[in-house]
Amino acid sequence: MKNVDIDNIIESVNCDKKEEMRAQLHSRLDISQTEEPQPEKRRRFFDVKTAVLGAVSICAVCLAIVLPIALRNEPTNTPPSDRYYYSESEFSRADLGCTIKDYSEQTGKDILYIDWYDLAEASVTEKVFLKDNKKDIIYITEDLYHRETGDHVYLAVTEEHNHVKTLDIIRDSCFWNYEYNNVNIKWSYDSLHSRAYFEYNGYKYYVQWFMPDTEEGILDIVKEILDNK
Repeated sequence: MKNVDIDNIIESVNCDKKEEMRAQLHSRLDISQTEEPQPEKRRRFFDVKTAVLGAVSICAVCLAIVLPIALRNEPTNTPPSDRYYYSESEFSRADLGCTIKDYSEQTGKDILYIDWYDLAEASVTEKVFLKDNKKDIIYITEDLYHRETGDHVYLAVTEEHNHVKTLDIIRDSCFWNYEYNNVNIKWSYDSLHSRAYFEYNGYKYYVQWFMPDTEEGILDIVKEILDNK
């Protein structure tokens, strides 16, 4: 109600205390206007929207900077496109039907071997191939047991473009190097087995001598293999 309306009402009252009434009403009106709580201003929608969009933009910039770096440094189990690592779960095994020496002669492949056949008490020669492709031999193995010394030697051979996880474990455990007739031989020794790895003429060779009685005896075995070339 406006002050002029209040004054008009008071004037219409027939009373001697018009001025006192006017003063009291004006005083109460000012107090009520002062004490009346001010409505709280609501946060504008566009202010919230602006804040959200700003946070999203910051996150996007951070991802654009950090994500490529993280992906670049993230290790991957996928081998290079020109290399495939076979696992044992992909393979089947069967008897080769002959020694590695005979197989080399029959196929015309220049594959080296351990020439213990006349002295072997037993020999086991296997071919390892893919389960869905029996004709494609990935590698061949031969276990020889020497009749006179009782030595047990294992030889595995694969073409240089094949990469087999279980065979590469043998290679990676060889931390010493030795050169013989321009061929680098990686080898190692412990009381359970000695190991050697070398490459020759397109093939990779993995050798294990079980329960060796000398530290460098594995090198003598590899020399015998290379002398058959």
